[in-house]
This record gives sequence, C-alpha cells and structure tokens, in this order.
Amino acid sequence: MDHIRYGTVGVLHRVIDAKELISPSISPIRFGKTGHVMLIDHRGIVMSCPILPTGVRLSDAQLIPLVTPLQPGWVSAPSDGHGGQSTSLIGFAPVPEISRATSSDLGTGSWHTFVWEASDELFAPIRHFLTWMAVFSLIAVGLITSLGYLAAHRIVMPVRRLQAAAQLIGRGELRQPIDIQTGDELQDLADELNRMNRQLVAAFAGLTDQVAIKTQQVESLLHSTDQILDAVPTPIIMVDQAEQVQYINRVGRNSFQAILDSTKSIPLFDILPVDPAVREHLRKEFRCARSGEDITTASGVEDTAAVNRARDPLAPVMETADPHNRQEIQIGPRRYHYQWFHLAGRNQGEDRIGLVFRDTTDESRLQDQLIQAEKSGSLGTLTAGIGHELNNPLFGILGLGEAIGEEANLDRVRIYARDILQHGRRMAAIIRDFTGVTTRETLDQWQPVHLERELDQAIATLTGSMDASGLAFQRTYAGDTCVLALPDQLRQAFTNLLMNAIQAMKGRGSLRLSTSLTDTSVVTTIVDSGPGIPKQHLSKIFDPFFTTKGQGEGSGLGLTVARRIIKKFGGDIRIESQEGSGTSCIVTLPTIPLLPPTQEASCTESTSRSTPQPSPSS
Repeated sequence: MDHIRYGTVGVLHRVIDAKELISPSISPIRFGKTGHVMLIDHRGIVMSCPILPTGVRLSDAQLIPLVTPLQPGWVSAPSDGHGGQSTSLIGFAPVPEISRATSSDLGTGSWHTFVWEASDELFAPIRHFLTWMAVFSLIAVGLITSLGYLAAHRIVMPVRRLQAAAQLIGRGELRQPIDIQTGDELQDLADELNRMNRQLVAAFAGLTDQVAIKTQQVESLLHSTDQILDAVPTPIIMVDQAEQVQYINRVGRNSFQAILDSTKSIPLFDILPVDPAVREHLRKEFRCARSGEDITTASGVEDTAAVNRARDPLAPVMETADPHNRQEIQIGPRRYHYQWFHLAGRNQGEDRIGLVFRDTTDESRLQDQLIQAEKSGSLGTLTAGIGHELNNPLFGILGLGEAIGEEANLDRVRIYARDILQHGRRMAAIIRDFTGVTTRETLDQWQPVHLERELDQAIATLTGSMDASGLAFQRTYAGDTCVLALPDQLRQAFTNLLMNAIQAMKGRGSLRLSTSLTDTSVVTTIVDSGPGIPKQHLSKIFDPFFTTKGQGEGSGLGLTVARRIIKKFGGDIRIESQEGSGTSCIVTLPTIPLLPPTQEASCTESTSRSTPQPSPSS
C-alpha cells in the first residue's frame, strides 16, 4: 500500500524457515538430561524441537488440546508427546507475537511452547529422597529395637522379677533370695525386699505351731461353752437371720422334744408348738430384734438397746407387773418367760439372735396366789382400819344416846347432844378423808390460787386451834406464786402436811417453810425438826390407814389425802427423812403465767368457802 494506506502498490511474499529462525533461540534451553522446549502450532505440528523433526504431528491426538489453550499452565498428560505412554507433567504457554506474525487470527493460527522432561529424570530427586528416608527409617527402627531390648533387659525384666517376688513374699512362699545385678535402684530395691523377707521369716517362725495351739484352745473353749450351756437349767435357742435354729441346749431339746441334726437346719417354729397368733407375734419380735427396732412385747415397748446390751441373759428379771401382762408364752402345759438377745457375728460372720426361756409355771402360780392373798390381806386391813376408826366415835354416840334417855337435866342433855354432834362430824371426816371426794368437787372450777397465801392460811388455821407457843415458823418464799387449783382443797392438803409435821415434833420445835421456782413449776418444802421416819416405814407412809401413832392419835389418812389432792392438781409429793434428823416434805405444782391486773385481783380474793378441818394425820 502507498504511504497514505490508500491504494495497493504491490505484493511482498516471504518464505521463512521456522526451524532455522527459531531453533537458535529454543534449542539452547535445556534442563537436566532430557528436559527441553519445543514449539508447536495449534494443530500439534512441531515447528521446532531438539528431538522431533519439524513438520511432524504429535503422535497423541488427545495431548494436543491439553497443551494448546490460550493461557499458560501445567497439565498432567497421559503421554509425553515424544512417543512415550507414561504419565507426564508438561508445561505450556502461547506465543502471541509469532502467532500474529504468521496469522492475523490467534484462534486459528496460534503457536505454543511445549516444555517437557522425562518422567524418570523429573521424579529422580523424589525417589532419591524417599530412598534416604527409607534408609533412615530402617536405622531408626533398629535403634528403637535395640533400646527396647536394652530397656527390657535392664528395667522390665527386673521389675517383673520384683513383682513376682513380692507376690511370693505376700503368700510366704519366697525361698530363694532375689538376684538382680543391675547396679542401680532396682538392685537396691531387690536387696531391701530380701531383707524384708528375712525379717518376715524370722517374725513368723513358729507361727504355725502357735496357730495350732490357739485353734485347740478355741475348740476347747467352744466345747466348754456347749457344756456350760447344756448345764444351764433353762432352754436356750440360737437362731440365724432366716429363722433357722443353729443351736439348742440340752434342756431346750428335752423341753421341746427337738432333735438338732448338724446336716439340716430346723425352723424355729417347728420346735415351738404355739398357736398362729403367738407365732406371728414372736416372728414380729424376731424381725424387730434382727433389724434393731424397738420390740413390742405384751407389756409394752422394749428398747432394742436393752436387747442388744451385753448382760447375762440367764439372770432372773425382777418383775412387779401384772402376771397377765408379762412377756410369757404357753407351750404345752408349761408357761415360759422368754427374752430375746442379740449376738454379733465374728470375723465377718452372720449375726444371730438368741432366745432364752425360763419356766415360770410354778412361779406364776405362786405369784398369782400371792397377789390374791395380798389383795385379800389389804382388803382385810382396810376393813379393819375403817371399822376401828368408826367404832370409837360410834360407841361414844351409843353411850351418849343411852345417857340422854336416862338424863332429866336439860342442860346436861344439851352437852350430850353437842358431844354426839362432834362424834358424828368425826365419823363424817373419816369417811370423807377415806373416799377423797367432796360433794361439791364436781361443781367447783379450778382457779388461780396464790400458793404462799394458802400456806399461810393453813398455818393460821392450825395455830388458832391448838397451843402453838412451842412452835417456831421460818418462812422463805419466792414471791406470790399462782397455781391452778381449788383453794380449799389445796389448803386442806397443806393443813394435813403441817399437822403431820407438828404431831411428829409433839407440838415443840422449828418448822421451816420455803418456796422456789423452776421453769414450769413451784417447789414447796416443809422441814420439821422431829425425830424423823424409820427407813422401814418410808415406803408405807402414803398407804391408807398406815400410822405409827397410838390408838386415837391419828387415822393414817392425812398423807394419803394430801397426796391425792396434789396429784389431782398435776403435782407430786415426796418425803425425805433420816431417822434422828427430821423430815422434809417436798411438794411440786405446775405454775401458771403472770396474770393481768383484773385476774390478779380475782386470784388475790380467792378465799375458801369454808374453813377446812385438820384431818387426823399419820
């Protein structure tokens, strides 16, 4: 074209030899022994290659599209492009300058570089590295094996020998010393084990003979125990946790016709022929004794601690209860008192429950007869006492009645009438004190009463009706203490106690009265300076009609009535006395809280409706 690119001037045709033009630039590029660069076009025709001739098409048609894209890269090809069929790693890149020089369209006339190296040469460093790694691994395995052998020879085997020797020492079977020559701590440990074994052998020398001797002693003791139990005159049965009889002594075998076979256990209730209700009750008691619970007996609740407490199970128990309310069972014609006891197992053995029987057939019969005799005797004494106390005033009334019938003097008749009235009042007082009941008791309501004031009024009543010149009263009160009671009856109780003390001193001496407070009660103490009460009489002083005074001096009901009144008001009374040192009467009554002013006034004004008569004291 011309210089202004307007018209065609002519045509220039140039033929270029690609190999001669490009080979000087490509052939010198070599790496390794086989690595080189070749130039191909988009059809796979070789333009320049140190190995393949120019113009030859690549033998593997599948390789051509893999190495002729328009972007550079690497590809893992199924062949090497030089006739080999091994997998090859090929680098490629387009050559745009040459492509534009040879053809205006890069897509249809592009040239590409092709970088290739033989697989054997390419992977030779990796194979070399792996070979050295394998060699080093074998050497490491050899070193580890050698160290393991050394450790097993110097550490593991001696430790195992020490372990086996320790087990033999524990069983007492080590006969040869431990021989370990390692020159380290293991050898020292072996020497210590040898020394310990020698000490153990020395310490346990003769132990077998001692065990045999002790075994003989235990067997002899067991035999002696069986002989002792067989000699005991009461049946004894030992039962395990399953109610199976483990032992029964000779008396038990004879009493219950039991034959104990050493090869077979016998149930407890096959030996004891009792009715189903008693059997169920005994089985319940057995379960309670086995589990440590309280045992409910016929006479109430028995503490399991008493069952388990170490004591002689054959010792007789003093019983004062009703013979029909004791822990007894009827087996055939005989009646037995029984007692459970607990026997702890030894050496991880099973606990056992013991059952001791005591034949109380004759004892129960005699005791029932004795109780009946005591009741009859008490009734006779009571009847005789009432008759004696009533006969005296009754004879007086009869005599005065006869005198009135023969007396003409009216003044003397009036005197006889007053005497008859006095004897009648005495008889009424005796009957009232004996019954302990007043006609208006059911109508009266308990009310707050000042205890110290009622005590002072009782003293005033007594001193006003007798010669009190020889008496000295000492009062030490805690204050104005209120109790809930009937004022006249409380005063009656205090009057009886004071009268008893004054009569004991024969009207001369000192009388100390004191009150003291506890958390919920008030304690009243009356101490006289009399001769005291003999020890043999202390247990009978509250019995009705018991008196140490002469005939006509007392009815023996004063303390009985006082005690009945105090207990009715929720209190208690006790007597402490030493012969020759006086007597102390201690009365305890429950207190009531402090009262408001209105109730305090009513409490202050609570006076008796009638002045109580001193009851003849014991």
